[in-house]
Amino acid sequence: MARQARALRQSTLWGAPEVVQVQVRKSARVARRSACASTVRTRERSTLASPPRKRTWRPPTPPRSITDHIERKRVLSVTDLVSPSWCEYAYLYNILAQSHLPLTQRPTSITTPQGNVLTPSWAQLVARDEILAQGVKVHEAIEREVQPVQLTFRFVAPSDQWALFLLQFAAGVHAARTTGRAREIPVLGYVHGRLVRGIIDELRREGPVVLVSDTKTRRSLRLPPELDQLQARLQVMLYKRLVDSLYAGITGASACTEDAYAEPVSIPTVCDTLQLDMDAPLSDELHEDLETMIRTSATPWTVDEMTGLTMRAALHLARSALEEHSEIRFAKQLELVYVHRDTQGSPLGVSHFDADPELLQNYLDRVFLLLEGDRAPEGVGVQATRRCESCAWREGCEWRDAQAQAAAAKATERSKLKDSTTHLAASADDALWNEFDIPEHHLHLLEW
Repeated sequence: MARQARALRQSTLWGAPEVVQVQVRKSARVARRSACASTVRTRERSTLASPPRKRTWRPPTPPRSITDHIERKRVLSVTDLVSPSWCEYAYLYNILAQSHLPLTQRPTSITTPQGNVLTPSWAQLVARDEILAQGVKVHEAIEREVQPVQLTFRFVAPSDQWALFLLQFAAGVHAARTTGRAREIPVLGYVHGRLVRGIIDELRREGPVVLVSDTKTRRSLRLPPELDQLQARLQVMLYKRLVDSLYAGITGASACTEDAYAEPVSIPTVCDTLQLDMDAPLSDELHEDLETMIRTSATPWTVDEMTGLTMRAALHLARSALEEHSEIRFAKQLELVYVHRDTQGSPLGVSHFDADPELLQNYLDRVFLLLEGDRAPEGVGVQATRRCESCAWREGCEWRDAQAQAAAAKATERSKLKDSTTHLAASADDALWNEFDIPEHHLHLLEW
């Protein structure tokens, strides 16, 4: 008599064989022929016997708000923090539109938290992507001047990426001190309790100090006005704070900085945040790539030191490399280098300025209120309305509409007070940019 079988599966990784144990009670006829009442049949089958099912790409669920976007990320980027300084509404709309995806994978429209459906200008989106692609080419060309061999790294083990992060930071600081210049240096730190990472364009030795520099590409042949440099300046100031914090965290020494908000980064704490095992071995693939880096770059290590590497060992190597230059100090003065957006990256000019920890901290305090949902976004002030000209969300922008309505209401009220029979019929743009007040938090920015 047939009975229902009960199976016990031993779970394995995809592609590994599965062992299925099936215990079947034998029928009465089989029992008479056998001395055993039951038997266990074990069969092994491989999931590789049939080709894997083809996975179809599904677009990720778009974020519903700025807060939703931030909560999904374990590690924030410097871009996440400084982008709102340009326009908080554009920042919101780009998040909802998943601007990090290729154009063909982005939604054709977005729904704002207020329930409004917005459709971007496709021409502006295409132009923006072309600008970004050209900027990447310029940065790559500059990087090849410093590092002729383009390095690629493979990440297999969970700790691979972050161990490489530590080694690249230490190697970059070492190269800046020994050769005078290093490009694409990763930095890491905590801001408002959140882990933040970024990549500095350049570290350069200037006498006894190391200068933090960032490269910006321009379509125009002129430098941007002071107000439009604010976002870039905030970015470099944040890089400087993260450099000080990470250097102090790795070396265990106090960073030579006037930034009272720069706190040493505890690498074990970072590993706890990222759920990394500091003693787990790194992948063989990364070991091979690190050997290539050592042979082609100015690093302070040997190939033998990469044997059996772990996250803890990478931290030790990074610390030993940085302690070789105990006199390292990062300059208070920061640098923005503007180049023309062509294949040659023709230089346009250089802007030098001092880090302002108070200005940076005041900005971060305010921007985290936005990121955590404690305040609504605000658009540009009246002095920066030209930014709207190249914005893909210009048509239908809720900030522009709200300010235009407010300006029209003011004009109507003035008309009533003057008892005028003439109806003020200014365009929405004229009303918006000529009438609305500058938000209070923007006023100090105009003093730059």
